[in-house]
Amino acid sequence: MISEKNKPTLTVMFSTDTFITPFRKQLSDNFKVSWCPIPYTPPPKSVFEFLTFPFRLLSKKLKTFNYSRDSEILFVEFADETLALVSRIRKNKMIVTRLHRYELFKLPKADWSVIDIVIVVNNWMKKELELKVPSLKGKIMCIHNFVDVNFWNKPTGRKINNKLSIIGNIEKRKGHDKAIVAFSKLLKKRDNLQLSIIGKSKDQSFSDSLNVLVSDLGLNGNVFFNGYVDDLRKEYHETDVILSFSEHESTHLTLFEGLSCGAFPLSRNWEGVEEFLPKNNIFSTDSEFVTKIDKFYSNGLSSNSSEIESLASSILPKFSDPDPRKLLSNLIFEKYLNSK
Repeated sequence: MISEKNKPTLTVMFSTDTFITPFRKQLSDNFKVSWCPIPYTPPPKSVFEFLTFPFRLLSKKLKTFNYSRDSEILFVEFADETLALVSRIRKNKMIVTRLHRYELFKLPKADWSVIDIVIVVNNWMKKELELKVPSLKGKIMCIHNFVDVNFWNKPTGRKINNKLSIIGNIEKRKGHDKAIVAFSKLLKKRDNLQLSIIGKSKDQSFSDSLNVLVSDLGLNGNVFFNGYVDDLRKEYHETDVILSFSEHESTHLTLFEGLSCGAFPLSRNWEGVEEFLPKNNIFSTDSEFVTKIDKFYSNGLSSNSSEIESLASSILPKFSDPDPRKLLSNLIFEKYLNSK
């Protein structure tokens, strides 16, 4: 264990701390850590946003400048415009960043030559990033996201509840509209099933369109919008099948939190999903989706429980053993020592 006074200083900069928070203790084992929120400043859409944008952008730059001043190592969670700014103003510091998904499709105009480590959360992203920025080859490391398999545990007595769930922010990329249409086709075979949609939307027009779609398809008695829930683990416990209909993801952790709780994960074939799930748990068309769900409910509880147990034992270690939190912290620490 490193003594507190000998620990190097590390500043974690983030626009949202959802994915990095579980890594907090492990980073603190090796570093004196400062946690510094940096606001995300997307291009303005409304007149008010347009008028206030220069002030928000200036505030963001000042925060980035101040937060990054006194640390030896800068960790930028999400490789976005904050990374671009840090790479220009702090070239003499060790810089680490982590890509999750959207950054890969629109990389920031960073000075990549001064970035010491780039962490991605799946190997497909690593290959794509090497193609986009060849100079990063050798600097890119894949460390999966973390799933707390002790917290996301199975209930003592699991049963079939005839419930499918899709969990996460409600946005077009997540494919809720496609899930509803596919589910309507599934109901022609199994009309006793329910689809639980958990999460909220920042896009009210898209949210309204989903409600209209449910009504137009006559699904009001089978599809339920549940918003945010206080006990997500309970929802996983009551879910038979946890779904992903996304166009693209880096991991879609709800699939594996659900699996850890004993739910069957089933995903659309977004790029990279085969790194985490076997073919039996991936679909490309609505008819494949219907066939796989119908087969699941035909198999019965005992057969499904055995399959889910086998899936969990082969898949969940990707997110827990070895512990990704320790891998990330030790990787940065070793790189720091080697640079001294």
